[in-house]
Amino acid sequence: MLTSISHLGKIAFAKLAFSWDSDLDSIFEILSNRFDGFNNNGFYAHPDEIELRKELARVPTLAHLAEGIRGLNAHGVVLYDLGLAHLPEDRRNAALYAITLMLGYPTSTDQRTGRVAWDVRARPLEEIDGRFTTFSERIGSADMHTDSSFYPMPEEQFILYVVNAARCDGGHSLLVDGEDIYLALQKTEEGRKAFDLLSTTPVPFRVPAIYAAGDNNVEVNVALVFGPATRPGTRFTMRWRYDSIMKGLAARPDLGTPELHAALALMNDVAEHQAVRFKDQLPTDTLMLADNHNMLHGRTTYTDERRHLIRIRISDVPNAERVGPSGVVRD
Repeated sequence: MLTSISHLGKIAFAKLAFSWDSDLDSIFEILSNRFDGFNNNGFYAHPDEIELRKELARVPTLAHLAEGIRGLNAHGVVLYDLGLAHLPEDRRNAALYAITLMLGYPTSTDQRTGRVAWDVRARPLEEIDGRFTTFSERIGSADMHTDSSFYPMPEEQFILYVVNAARCDGGHSLLVDGEDIYLALQKTEEGRKAFDLLSTTPVPFRVPAIYAAGDNNVEVNVALVFGPATRPGTRFTMRWRYDSIMKGLAARPDLGTPELHAALALMNDVAEHQAVRFKDQLPTDTLMLADNHNMLHGRTTYTDERRHLIRIRISDVPNAERVGPSGVVRD
């Protein structure tokens, strides 16, 4: 199922050595029977997702792929040659939705459309119009961050699937493991104090406009950068997005202190420059899975507007049990 397996720290790399054969047709038929519409090929959190997962688990290739991914036991997984590049958008996104449902529960993080499959590609400048944008809406670089850092319940995992790799010398995917962040901070007294402060003092995260309930809404969620660990073998649960925090502090200056600003600046320097990182320009038809609670991700700058990825965020718990914009239960 998976071949040429190698590791870089807690990141695993593998190629897929199988043929989907008729299983892609089986997946599409199952989803066509279950969904009343594909939400502009973005899908949505299905109300019967637990039963739907059981049905999809009977598709042999899909079940074996999910088992192989879980067996890698890594914070990051990069799978080459997934075998979906030839498919039209609806069937490709159906396969990606099915894969993510086998790994957890894909969430609808966009309050406006409820889409599960999110297009990571540049939007025309006239559509942005000065809004606080998220990294997936624009060309250029993306600072190291965790997804949904500004929501009450950030998903535990996410995938990025490369539809079209950038045809320029850029757009490299970046991964930094949380353990390497911790080790870098522990090297100095200043870093140790910053870690302790960010483990005990909540900071405000501002929600980007595309995810907010309305264009003019300034939404802020307050949370720890380093929270309690929720998975075996980890020190903490991490959430991070520096620009969101800075805009959150601008909206809530009462929460800022000189010590907090200094700790955040140091954390940002460690995340962007000091910690060990994985860097690669992932080719078309590659899938990257990351632990969103223990891994930062970002990208190098790029100029090719044809670069196109699909992102799906995955919760460990069913959507009916989630709280906030990324769940069925609303705040």
